[in-house]
Amino acid sequence: MDRQTAEQIMKAPEKIEVQYQDVPVWIESVNETSAEVSVIGTKHRMKVPLSELEYTGRPIEAENIYGMQVEPE
Repeated sequence: MDRQTAEQIMKAPEKIEVQYQDVPVWIESVNETSAEVSVIGTKHRMKVPLSELEYTGRPIEAENIYGMQVEPE
């Protein structure tokens, strides 16, 4: 994924899932070559290369397709 796409996903009116190594994540922040992401359904955050993020287009809901609960904001 490139930086512009990651920023568009972050700024979208609804939360959109992306994947990192087949794990559903939400983009928290972006810089030139990496992003800080949260693993959906957990409190785990990590810094990952932008090039390894994959767009899914799926909205993140209270209970997503993986059956993990997303904490309400």
